[in-house]
Amino acid sequence: MPVPTGMRFLNPTILRSIANIELKARVLVEGMYASRHRSPNYGFSVEFVDHREYSPGDEPRTIDWKMLARTERYYVKRFEMESNMNVVCLLDTSRSMGYRPSRDDRLTKLEYGCTLAAATSFLVHRQQDAPGLVTFGDDIRDFVPPRQGERHLHTLLARLEELEAEGTTDLGRVLETIGQRITRRGIVLLITDGYGEPERVVDGIRHLVARGHDVVLFQLMDHDEVTFPFKALTTFRDMESGYHLMSDPLRQRALYLERLEAFRSAIATGTTGCGADYRFIDTADPIELVLRDYLLYRRERAR
Repeated sequence: MPVPTGMRFLNPTILRSIANIELKARVLVEGMYASRHRSPNYGFSVEFVDHREYSPGDEPRTIDWKMLARTERYYVKRFEMESNMNVVCLLDTSRSMGYRPSRDDRLTKLEYGCTLAAATSFLVHRQQDAPGLVTFGDDIRDFVPPRQGERHLHTLLARLEELEAEGTTDLGRVLETIGQRITRRGIVLLITDGYGEPERVVDGIRHLVARGHDVVLFQLMDHDEVTFPFKALTTFRDMESGYHLMSDPLRQRALYLERLEAFRSAIATGTTGCGADYRFIDTADPIELVLRDYLLYRRERAR
């Protein structure tokens, strides 16, 4: 039976695993509608902040009559306003994300990333916030602005199904451009293998954090890239540049793993150092556990 359009990456197992968890903003967010996230603005809520002196035109119902009785001066109460939240998934669609693993039962990095983005967008929609999607390689390819509503969610999910891995990556440049285009503060979820110079990747993330966004990096690598299981003399090809190299994997494995760990560590240290969240993901890890563990971590940290 064919899968309905837009439903390919919505896995029921994953959705059940995160059914009782909310994604909340760490930072103050800016929004138009009342919701559950803290806002830098003031409004009507149950969360009292402070007093300020009464000014002509203020609502009489905000006057604190007890303060008037004690001080004989008019003060109004200020409450913390709550806001809806934008959650934008930045998904790397460069050619390296299309690496086909040695086992047919595993997803490519792009398929894994699409499933993560679909589950997160569904979660954000369910809690009445606004999901968005940006796909990129060496530049922005798709920009689906964050909006609320079921029709918008279906548009986003349908776009995920159309994606193909192609072209090269320039992550630093893309993140700087995104910082200019996403003007409202919210959560930015970056899903990428992170290929490129670690300094440029970290600089791009720092740029987003400096603009007030709550940034999360999911660095996604195929299980073959993480474990390097090759044994026979093999010709390796860079999927983005096309460069070929013949090598003996058994002799080079230790050096490869050492350099991979240095690369991953540089990005992880730089990302957390500028105030963003970092998660390293092996495509052999079950998506429902990866996403659930991260959401629970955020919830516990908020407490």
